[in-house]
Amino acid sequence: MAFQLRYFAGIALALSADPALGARSALQAVFGSLAWFGAIFYTYLYNGCMDYHEDRVNGSARPLASGRLPRRTALLVARAAAVASLVSAACAGLGPALLCAAMLLLGHAYSAPRTAWKNRTPAAMGVVFLSGLLTYAAGPLALGVSPRSPALFLTALAMSLWMALVGAVAKDFSDIEGDAAAGRRTWAVTLGERRTRVLVAVGACTVGGAFTAGASRWAPEQLPTAAVVLAGGIALAVVTLTGHAGDARHLRRRPYRYFMVTQHCAHLALLGQAVV
Repeated sequence: MAFQLRYFAGIALALSADPALGARSALQAVFGSLAWFGAIFYTYLYNGCMDYHEDRVNGSARPLASGRLPRRTALLVARAAAVASLVSAACAGLGPALLCAAMLLLGHAYSAPRTAWKNRTPAAMGVVFLSGLLTYAAGPLALGVSPRSPALFLTALAMSLWMALVGAVAKDFSDIEGDAAAGRRTWAVTLGERRTRVLVAVGACTVGGAFTAGASRWAPEQLPTAAVVLAGGIALAVVTLTGHAGDARHLRRRPYRYFMVTQHCAHLALLGQAVV
């Protein structure tokens, strides 16, 4: 859902520059949406297959970790989704096909045993940041336009940094035990939870403040979206800094939930503004 919101946010910003694009490129946009859904579905399902042992240590109730979904079945479904995403992307055009292939490669390298970029926070942040930029660019390319408007560039950059500096780090708070047992070198493991919480709080406020300042300077129409991110960043910082290492798993998950809610509200504000 989050990636679909990013995808359609890119389309909305492209249409704001040229409303005529929607009438002649709607089918390509639909194919692009299906392609991106398949690519993200593959990425997350494959990641779940590779995180099987860590999730069991962390007490996850996900279908794979709990044994309700066999890993063999999940891998077959994931591979089918990858193929379907490439076919859909090809129907959307060359640009979306290339971006979809890049997204699948990123998703695979993030979790695959030989690369396992998920094991170190800087590498995970890089993957997440690039996946965000690719998603915001995919929509406009499906419409046949270059994603280069100031509003689109600023939003894509800010929200991709929100993903990388906040979400990619905050997600580890509830999984420290399993990550340590698996030998991962995430910041929450190597720096400690308290220091990592400070980094997440600083990152959230920095992205929100920079997005607001950038919108004021280069894209005033994006100020409502930036204001949502700034407010969410401040709230997330408070929740993150008041948390403790001894909290229950669902409480240690709160910063990541605030991250998700903030980005959902920001994209819904952006899309709502586009509709109005």
